[in-house]
Amino acid sequence: MAADRILFITNPRPNFVEDILHEGLDELLGPDRVICYPYKDYSSFQYNLQPPSPQNELHRDRLGRAHLLEMREGIAGVVVGSIQPEAVSVWETLQVHFPRCPVAVVNGELHDFAWPPGIRLTHRFQKDVLPEQFRAGIIPLPMAAPARAMLPFEIERDIDVSFVARSTHELRRACADLLDQAGFTVLLDLPLPREQFCTVLNRSRIAVSVQGVAFDTFRYWEIPYHGALLLSQRLPTVIPDNFVDGESAVFFDTPPEMMVKIRELLADPEGLIRIAERGRALAHERHTAVARARYLLEKMGLPDLSDSGAGARSAAAAGGGGGLPSGATPT
Repeated sequence: MAADRILFITNPRPNFVEDILHEGLDELLGPDRVICYPYKDYSSFQYNLQPPSPQNELHRDRLGRAHLLEMREGIAGVVVGSIQPEAVSVWETLQVHFPRCPVAVVNGELHDFAWPPGIRLTHRFQKDVLPEQFRAGIIPLPMAAPARAMLPFEIERDIDVSFVARSTHELRRACADLLDQAGFTVLLDLPLPREQFCTVLNRSRIAVSVQGVAFDTFRYWEIPYHGALLLSQRLPTVIPDNFVDGESAVFFDTPPEMMVKIRELLADPEGLIRIAERGRALAHERHTAVARARYLLEKMGLPDLSDSGAGARSAAAAGGGGGLPSGATPT
């Protein structure tokens, strides 16, 4: 049997980085080549979007340990999708059966990367990687815009500036106050259904992104994917293929500077559109769930796994770029 599958060790609770990566691998390789163990019911809570959509139905059967071990010769690599104890303990019991596979461990949590001694890994991936961590060998793996949860469409952009967020950081509240005083669209701490949230982005010329409980936030990727200009706090983390200030996004360091950038952008409509279009192109090319999956396989030394063409079957099954679950205000 050709080794062309990925064993994905799951954590039972929702986690944006893990779940985006899992979906990307499904779409890139096809669900039949992503061995999900233990079983995780993605139809219930993927991306924290409720209720589940018809296109987020179960896509695989539960897999027992005995069946998994029968398949081990076909597994080319292992992804431990979480550093939570449940996922780590599962891999600890399985590692003896996969002594030669590259093993990627993914930390999508808010705390530092911790890994018990004696449990094998070859690659460490993490969100919110600072430059010193990057130099120490930790590979940055930010969130992304999973196509199935997005709803970009052409509509008149009649909102100059929007800011939709939960007030999980003082900088968000400070930005919201200035934007509100200037008469821009601010929706803070509102239980906005996801379809309405996407509509706001589709109507926005500029949309603001500010860190929440962590630097990496879902909104950073959603905004350019929907074609609004990404106006973001300048983040200190390492982001592969990041948006470039003044070319595909615009960045600021303080709330007053944010307001200055807004006035400059609104005074140059053609330049605003040009930056937004470049940001959208980059988001669709490099910052989707599929792009994250391809990036991870390349870093693991398994780039050839994505060349089989199975992704087309998966994309069709997953609804391509049009399926949209409903849900609460994004993080």
